[in-house]
Amino acid sequence: MHIEALNDWAAIEPFLPLIGYAEYTAYDHQRAEHQQWLTTKIQRQLFCGVQFFGARNAAGAPAGAISVWLETRPSDLCGGWQSAEIQQVAVSPQHQRQGLGSQLLHTVENWLAGKNVYCLYLSTYPADFDVIAFYGKNGYLPSGCLPDVYGPGLEGKLFLRKVLTA
Repeated sequence: MHIEALNDWAAIEPFLPLIGYAEYTAYDHQRAEHQQWLTTKIQRQLFCGVQFFGARNAAGAPAGAISVWLETRPSDLCGGWQSAEIQQVAVSPQHQRQGLGSQLLHTVENWLAGKNVYCLYLSTYPADFDVIAFYGKNGYLPSGCLPDVYGPGLEGKLFLRKVLTA
């Protein structure tokens, strides 16, 4: 499947239902409140320079998407190293377990090559064992857990990272 940069709102918009479901399985693109929340979130990310990539299936429908935020700093700060965080990874259910998620990760890693990024990091839900195993298979290791991020008794965030440049 061909993966391409999604550089503006018009390119990203068809991927919103897929991205929303990846954010929360309870996301319903038919609900105006859900759609407005996701639209605002993605537009804020675009404003901050988050880079999106997307893959379409043979029929042209969105099959997967990934986004990454690259924070570039002056070379005299942080030893010249830059920071990069994966914001979203989304693969449609009919395309899961076929390697598309790994292709999306590799696309971002290749895009970051030469940008002096030491490690690429992300967060996911600590109880989502299949997702954690997927990231582990792709070289991402757990590095910390922040409990109760979403409220009392709710899941927190598990942070994972992959060293890109040693």
